[in-house]
Amino acid sequence: MNLEFFELKLENTKDKEEVVKIINEAYRGELKGNAWTGEAHLLSGIRIDIDMLNEYLKEKNTKTFIAKNNNQVVATIQAKLEDNTIHIGLFAVDPNIQASGVGRRLLEFTELETSKIWKIKSFVMEVISSRTELRDYYIRRGYQNTNSYIEFPRSEKWSSNKQEELKLLVLKKEI
Repeated sequence: MNLEFFELKLENTKDKEEVVKIINEAYRGELKGNAWTGEAHLLSGIRIDIDMLNEYLKEKNTKTFIAKNNNQVVATIQAKLEDNTIHIGLFAVDPNIQASGVGRRLLEFTELETSKIWKIKSFVMEVISSRTELRDYYIRRGYQNTNSYIEFPRSEKWSSNKQEELKLLVLKKEI
């Protein structure tokens, strides 16, 4: 796959629409094809909409990157500088091409690019604690399980499908 990486800009409407679609399909869509991870069994509703994405793109010290193959957005990730740490989030790969190395390559690009931009080599991210396949994926990418948890965010955009309370496991990496 011939991937190209770009920073997503506020004025790029077509790419933003593709990003919203990929995030919602990857997070809340049914697992099919090559898709190996998702959270539709845990949460219903959408993960993001255009208005939310526009707000993220306006935030100071935030970079949203996309991977394109043949000029088509196939993956996205967000990096935000917070307290001398780069926080990784909104990481999604088109479910039709998951398990193809796109996510690994985009994550590596983002870590290297943002560490150069902000001169920071410390990264943090959170995953839903019960999503062990995702935790293990990030551990294979050098992230460490901190065994610390934070409360899962609430929103009118989504609701839990489970009786148990969701929590986020914090993962860290130094490069």
